[in-house]
Amino acid sequence: REIQKMTGQLAADYAVAGTRIYDLGCATGTTMILMDKSISADVTLVGVDNSADMLDKCREKLEVANVVKPFELVEADLNRDVEIENASVVLLVLTLQFVRPLYRERLMKRIFDGLIPGGCVILVEKVLGESSHLNRLFIEHYYQMKRSMGYSNLEIAQKREALENVLIPYRLTENLELLAKLGFTQEDTFFKWYNFCGIV
Repeated sequence: REIQKMTGQLAADYAVAGTRIYDLGCATGTTMILMDKSISADVTLVGVDNSADMLDKCREKLEVANVVKPFELVEADLNRDVEIENASVVLLVLTLQFVRPLYRERLMKRIFDGLIPGGCVILVEKVLGESSHLNRLFIEHYYQMKRSMGYSNLEIAQKREALENVLIPYRLTENLELLAKLGFTQEDTFFKWYNFCGIV
């Protein structure tokens, strides 16, 4: 909830009337609904996902939520190509970690090129700790949180196995270095909780 709230606030800070707000990996549209409520500027919301079923659920959810801003839903694989144009804000909320490392720089370059001057990327990621010792501690505290929410050890293990070699996290510093390399002039961490972080 805190990540979503902060994402909405930061997106509102950078949203410019007449531009587009992209949610890459939009899934069922939760973040798009938040953008509709938190951004006062007259923008178009663009949700991108590689699952047609997910986009169908997203459209339903946006209609039920009475989203007032114009929106578009685009089926695209972020490992391949996606068009970004006239964007004041691009969101990747727990998305970039699922793009194969081989294609991440190309995707981020496409985003950079599609932003208006002064536009921003809001990147929320699961990250590796800067040391293996801290990384293990962070992961264990994350699993403790899941257990406290009622997940069994079996469910936690099954989720971990399902994501193995699919979710490939970078260290926070690697994400920041990638942004700087592509020409982003200001990067900062607005959220950090164990092995999760938010970067603007």
